[in-house]
Amino acid sequence: MKKVALILLIVIGAVTIGIRVLGANAKQTPSGVTSVQAQAYQMLSTRSLHSIRLVSAPVIDGDLSDWPAGESISLNRQTAFSFSGQIDSPADLSAIIRSGWDQQTLYFAIGVSNDVIVTDSSDVWRDDGVEIGLDGLNDKDAWGLDDHQYTLVADGRTTDRSVPTGDIAASVATHEGGYDIEVAIPISKLLPGVPISGTVMGFTIGLHDDDDGDNWDAYLIWEGTNTSSSPEEFGSLIFTERLEDRIVALEAKIIQLEQQVQELLAILSEFEELTPP
Repeated sequence: MKKVALILLIVIGAVTIGIRVLGANAKQTPSGVTSVQAQAYQMLSTRSLHSIRLVSAPVIDGDLSDWPAGESISLNRQTAFSFSGQIDSPADLSAIIRSGWDQQTLYFAIGVSNDVIVTDSSDVWRDDGVEIGLDGLNDKDAWGLDDHQYTLVADGRTTDRSVPTGDIAASVATHEGGYDIEVAIPISKLLPGVPISGTVMGFTIGLHDDDDGDNWDAYLIWEGTNTSSSPEEFGSLIFTERLEDRIVALEAKIIQLEQQVQELLAILSEFEELTPP
């Protein structure tokens, strides 16, 4: 029994040391992207956003403070591929977008700067809000079951291709100078299976501004000329698992395994105390 326990402890120790070494190496790669992945990304012709695998799911409440640091893109007059209307400054209309994922859900955190928020129209695309265009299979087909145009209005309305939807979870928090949006989209709406690091989806994002009611006054699109019917113009959403996040997840599993080993050792010690009949 003692030999079994010793072997278990040696295995745990070896795995733990290996994880610590990997963690040290991970700190030498700030981007969290391997050279092979980096070469693949460079082959993409349009701009991309890296969606980072999340160790724990964010609470969908409009509060972005629980999101870990990660890559973001900025959408404003200078970075938009398509632009219509009048924008006076980034404070008038701009956004910072981040993304994360796990095996069940794709997440977005969107911080919008907007000095005047108006939501007075029955048509969601006329008011202040965000449009997320997704081509889940990245097949450049606009009308498959994997293709969506999610609109998130500043007042909390949520639609898919202008039809109200309860398929996704979304929350909006307004504040002075703008509003923040969190959204959780089931992977099952985008892929037939589960994503892995390296999965690529077609992706773009649009931003509407309505300063005086009625129709919108400005419209920005990050990649492409619309967010619904031209996925061949979309950018790319690249699912990435950073090495440091993988280390954290493995360390948590090691801690759990160590606890289970301690429970097993306690049981073994009870058997050792028994006197054979």
